[in-house]
Formats: sequence, C-alpha cells, structure tokens
Amino acid sequence: MISGAPEPVAAAELPVAHPVIPSKQRLLSLDVFRGFTLLGMVLVNSHPVGIYPGLGHANWNGWGFADLIFPFFVFIVGVAIPYSFASRLSRGESPRKLFWHVLRRCVLLFAIGVFLNGYPQFDLSTLRIMNVLQRIAICYFLSSLIYVYLRMSARSIVWLCGTILVLYFVLMKFIPVPGYGAGVLEPVGNWGNYIDQHIMAGRMQHKLYEGKSLLGSFPALVTMLMGLLTGLYLRTARPAFEKLTHMYLYGSACMAAGVVWSAWFPINQGLWSSSLVLFMGGMALLFLATCYYIVDVRKVTWWTLPCVIFGMNSIAVWVFSQLGMKTLMTINVATRSGEAVSLWKFCGESFARYLGPMSGSLAFAILFDLFWLGVMGFLYRRRIFIKL
Repeated sequence: MISGAPEPVAAAELPVAHPVIPSKQRLLSLDVFRGFTLLGMVLVNSHPVGIYPGLGHANWNGWGFADLIFPFFVFIVGVAIPYSFASRLSRGESPRKLFWHVLRRCVLLFAIGVFLNGYPQFDLSTLRIMNVLQRIAICYFLSSLIYVYLRMSARSIVWLCGTILVLYFVLMKFIPVPGYGAGVLEPVGNWGNYIDQHIMAGRMQHKLYEGKSLLGSFPALVTMLMGLLTGLYLRTARPAFEKLTHMYLYGSACMAAGVVWSAWFPINQGLWSSSLVLFMGGMALLFLATCYYIVDVRKVTWWTLPCVIFGMNSIAVWVFSQLGMKTLMTINVATRSGEAVSLWKFCGESFARYLGPMSGSLAFAILFDLFWLGVMGFLYRRRIFIKL
C-alpha cells in the first residue's frame, strides 16, 4: 500500500549530557542504516562488465563488501519489528489482525521475490524458488511469531539463538550427508544442498546448488533475532550513553566470537554459517550504534537525506532497481561491429571504453545508483512511501 509520511524524529526530551531517546519515536538512525545498505546493494549489483575490486562477494569462504549487504538488511528488518508492532498494538490491533498482517506481508514478499526470479521470461518449469526476499519473508514470519505470539523474553530469545547456531554447526560439521559424508562445507554436499536438491531440483540458482538454501533460513533467522533484540533494547528508557556502551561491547564480542568460530566453521554467506551470523551481526550492531550516536544522539543529520530517501522506500528500491536492471538486459542493441548485445552490457562497455573496464563499470554503477536515488527522491518529496 502507499502511505503518508511517518512522524518526524523529535528532539531528545532531556537536555543532559547523555539524553534519553523517547522509545515511541521513529529511530532515524535505522532509516539511515537501511538506506546506506540499499545504496550499497544497488552499487554492488550494477556492474555490467565486471565488479570493481573490493566491492564483490567472496568466492566462497570469507567475505567482501558485497557480503555485508544481505546480513545487514536481515538485521535491520529485525530491529524494525519491535517498532512496527508497538505502533500497531498502540492503535488497538488484535493479535489475530496482526497475524493476518504478518502472513499477508510474508506471502507478498515471497511472491515478489519469485516474480523477480522469473522476470521477464517466466519459464515455470525452471522458475527459481528462493532468493533474497524469500529468505527475508521466512525469517520475518518466524521472528514475528516468536515476538508477538510466543512472547519470549529477551533471555529466552538469546538462548534460542545460541541453540540454533550450535545445532546448525553440529549438523553441518558432524552429521553425515547421504552420499557425501560429514563435514562437507562446499557448495555441493552439505545438508542445505542435500535438502534443496530433494525439494527444489531444477529450480535453484545454479544447476547443482542454491545460493539461498532453505536450511540457511534458520541461521538467517538468528541474524534477524539479533536485530530484534537490538530494537527491543533501543526502545527502553535507558540513557543513550548506556545503550551505546552496550551496543559497542556486544557488537565487538559477537565479531570476535565469529572470528574464533570461523576456525571450525568458516565465515560463509552461501552456507550462512554460524560464524557469519555472529561476525556480521556484530558488525551490523557496531554500524547501527555509530549511526545512532551521530544521528539520534548528536543530531548531526545534514548528510543523511540520501540514506533516508532510500531507507523510507526500501522495498521499492530493491524491486524497481532489479526490474530496471533485468529490463536493460533484455533490450538488444547493435555495437559498432554489428554484434547484438544487451543494452545493459552496451552501457557498461561504453563506459569501459573511455575509463577502463573496472573504473567504467564502477562509474556506471554509481550513475545507476544516482538514477534510483532521483526516482526515490521524487517519491519522497511527494510523501509517497510504498509498503507491504
């Protein structure tokens, strides 16, 4: 649906050194963090002729700049859950109505994700099932049930997160996969791949494996629950300095724990390994804490407008940019040699001809980012915010 503008973030109520941010207000730093993540998402996905060095994904184990985007966004969705549900509960919505809202939103997210997978050809016999929005839909549904219906305490959620990560580690590392054995952490031969091959054969990202496995949704759920716990904590009336201290402390501890765990279970987004959950969750917490300090505590907001513009229309940015990119890939144009190439590749090669392959590709990606920033800015000025 299309809604009007949310309430602006007001100034802190108490003029003290470490002010309390009223819990009922919108967290501007979360919009900034979300928008920054979406700016990065468009940037890393918009290189027609090769990704600029340092901006790509790791080949398998490890991480690069592009590997931050998806975990950060999953974390951000979790942070927003307490704010979203608190607003709805304050309007008197019943648990039953909330459930149908959650279910409707998750079904729409999943359906949009499948639509983007198929666009523009829609070969139903090979249509890919999983992708980014589908995993977010699954995690959001489970997180909402845990928060609203199970009413688990923060301590119980922490125990649940730890249990999921340990069980996932034990399964992936020590339980033999039929036909492959135990401890296979390659794209083919792990438990996530085994399940996908039996459920989604012929409908995966690659011929033999799916980059967003069904099983990987469970450790990804922990990433979202880490965000949910952060949102719960930020809504308390504790002093901002205390919140920042704890966020930096826990974020650093999670990153350190992820690095240590990676000695046995490598940081790997394809597997969404337990070490990746801790490492990226900790990094997201540190990044949010920094945004919170600069934007919500110190009120230094002169630089935030581009991030807010993207952050307030995050689903629209994701969907429209993907549709735009895929549409350009379907339009063929003739090169000087008479060869037919996609308009997407033609644009990238045109930039590369003058700036070099990598610099030209980066320049095109930046312009593509700025184009969508202009589109979203148009919607923002008219207070149009597209939500599910």
